[in-house]
Amino acid sequence: MLKVLNQENILKDERKALNKWTSKSEEKFYRDIKKVSENKHKNTTHILEENHIEWFNSLESLFENYEDNTITFKEIYRADIIDNTFGVELTNDELFERFCSQFTINGYFEFPDIICSFSTDKYYAMHACAENDKSKSSKTPRVLYIVEKRISKYLYIEEFSEVANEEEVLAILKSKFLVKNIIKKQNNFVEIFLDEYEVINPRENWQENIKEVLEKNKDKKDEGIISELLDDSDLEDF
Repeated sequence: MLKVLNQENILKDERKALNKWTSKSEEKFYRDIKKVSENKHKNTTHILEENHIEWFNSLESLFENYEDNTITFKEIYRADIIDNTFGVELTNDELFERFCSQFTINGYFEFPDIICSFSTDKYYAMHACAENDKSKSSKTPRVLYIVEKRISKYLYIEEFSEVANEEEVLAILKSKFLVKNIIKKQNNFVEIFLDEYEVINPRENWQENIKEVLEKNKDKKDEGIISELLDDSDLEDF
């Protein structure tokens, strides 16, 4: 049975991991934790320290041990500085337009980070983004993601955060999101409204599907062909 995430139930290692994740130390522990998540879920090869791995594992265990405590929040928010990942030099205006052009209503989006933070407070999310050391001026390109429909588990961790009033929500995301709306505003700022979309592995029921097709065509059945169809040893995983 899943537990409620509170001061009484949380384990020592989980508390320590949340302390490191939310720390505003110049060492920026959250970046090390993100690298662990990328090695584990994206097959990257970052050089890691054992304690970084332990912290991520403890954070991941939160989602196994505790129930989602964000159901009462209609929306959650994440604000980011828009980085230039396009490989060419761009002005702020050009970068903003190039970034926005990647999104279409009813198109799909995946957050680049596996583990990431949201806030239940829209204005705090925007303020934290403005305070980011990558924000150079009022025209630095920024994006505010607004997530309403949610399928994955999210955890409200405010009472364990090193930063008061951040209203932080933690997530480990492996799903896609459906773009519901895009609203461009002044000074290279855009709001993108998202619904989490349940991605079904297209090969999840492949054996059952093949058997169903063969049953419908049983008069033409060839046992050698059936065995070959059901053997996926030479297929690559998606």
